[in-house]
Amino acid sequence: MTADVETTTREGRSSAGPLWVIAALMVLAALHLGRDVFIPMALALLLSVVLVPPARALQRLGLPRPLAVLLLLIVALGVIAGGALLVTSQVLNLAADLSNWEASLTRKLHTLSEGSGALDRAMGTLRRLSEELGSGGVAPTAAPVALASAGPSNLEALLGLAAMAAGPLSSLAISLLLMAYLLMQREDVRDRFLRLAGLNDIHRTTRALADATERVGRYLLMQMLLNAVFGVGMGAGLAVIGVPNAPLWGVLGFMLRFIPFLGAWIAAALPLMVAFVTGEGWTEPLLVLLLFAVVDGVVTHVLEPLIYGRSTGISPLALLVSSAVWTVLWGPIGLLLAPPITACLAILGRHVPTLGFLEILLGNGEALPAPLRFYQRFLAGDPEGAQQIAETRQEEQGTAATLRELVMPAALALAVDRAAGALGPAAADRIGDGLATLATSLAEEPAPSDDARAVRILPVAGAADRALVGLVTALAIEAGWHIAAPGEQAELAIVCASLPVSAARLRRVFAHAGREAAAIAGFAPEEPAALQLATGRPGSVSRSIEAIAARLEHPRRQVAAEAATAPPEGLPAPA
Repeated sequence: MTADVETTTREGRSSAGPLWVIAALMVLAALHLGRDVFIPMALALLLSVVLVPPARALQRLGLPRPLAVLLLLIVALGVIAGGALLVTSQVLNLAADLSNWEASLTRKLHTLSEGSGALDRAMGTLRRLSEELGSGGVAPTAAPVALASAGPSNLEALLGLAAMAAGPLSSLAISLLLMAYLLMQREDVRDRFLRLAGLNDIHRTTRALADATERVGRYLLMQMLLNAVFGVGMGAGLAVIGVPNAPLWGVLGFMLRFIPFLGAWIAAALPLMVAFVTGEGWTEPLLVLLLFAVVDGVVTHVLEPLIYGRSTGISPLALLVSSAVWTVLWGPIGLLLAPPITACLAILGRHVPTLGFLEILLGNGEALPAPLRFYQRFLAGDPEGAQQIAETRQEEQGTAATLRELVMPAALALAVDRAAGALGPAAADRIGDGLATLATSLAEEPAPSDDARAVRILPVAGAADRALVGLVTALAIEAGWHIAAPGEQAELAIVCASLPVSAARLRRVFAHAGREAAAIAGFAPEEPAALQLATGRPGSVSRSIEAIAARLEHPRRQVAAEAATAPPEGLPAPA
């Protein structure tokens, strides 16, 4: 009966994966097929998130909510209509001036091709091939009679343009109306969402909703501000340079910079091409490139860190992948909506335990804690990567913190994996020796001293204990101790243990330490090993980095006395 239950459980678990894949594909298909409905809803939701703070401010000034929402709707329509009129007029002016730039473009293309031997030879080869193919003896065919057809009338062209604009305009109208409803009934919508999410965990849902609203609203407002700075800077700079239609490029720069990764470059490429076509020389294109480098550099590397503060919590890779996915699903609008939608998904994963994988996949936090990442680098055979992690932590928090938070947990994890059989002897030796070498390299040796005390540091058994030896060696070097050479009599011996060992092994280690040092101390981070060391009657057993560092800092005259009297930390004195 038990075997049948286990078989059924395994079959259920194995079928869960395909079900998740099928469900995800169905959701993606629904989002793509229903994009005409979902896009206006998403736009309205994001616009309402942006306009909630202004609506509350207007209400605090005494305006009724309907009047405040109506005022915001009028302002939004005015901004959209004004931007559309500006872009339309500038585009018409640009189209009217195209014929005037033909001579300049021809001259520049001629300059580029002039004196280019490789280009001339390639063109000559193409001409010869064309002539040979043309003289192949193919019987000439009668030229088809072209039937004159009347071009489309102005009315037909106007109707075609109206049909093209009907879809976007209707989506915009639906978005604005839905935005107005969400602003009017925001508390009711919020309460319905909370009821839909479930009342048993309302505190977590409330936190998730507040976090999503705050992060997305802040992101959109700050992005609009930064894009406005970028657009104004580019437009003003292009006007000074003399590039035609500078207001158009400024407005396009504001709008295109909402596109992740590529928007700013597209906004710079358009005026660059115009400067290339209209300029008399190469000065204008070079000035446009310089202007873009300055404006984008200031906005990206100076203003963004200052203004954003907390980011949306999305990793760059997740933003890149989500931008591609939403572009496939919803087209260019999906590319614009990718950052806020991805931020909402990451926040959902942060607050809902069953969706925690979304936070791991999309969030910008560390996928692995630093100690695990440090140990994993050794498991993967990448000691250079582990060294980089340790050096970064040492620069931020110092040597003792690095040994405590990285090296010691890695040594203990190595002991557990070796005891469980997850690591073979060769791999364990490689990792243990690597940890010991890295720990010793972190020590900053003080100036040489004639009265440096000698210390001998011994492992009880195994690779993990050798890693602890490297850790204690680093502390001893920084404290001014001299590491005793083989056969040299030491003032203090420190025995390091990660896990309990046989009593015979422990007696041999203590006997060896007693022959080579005047006093014996122990270092065992884990309680079972510390208890076993205490039965061997060492002078003191330390279980923390701070404690063993304090032992090493004690003056010479106190070492022997403490070694004879001090009980282990947090443990009873040995009988």
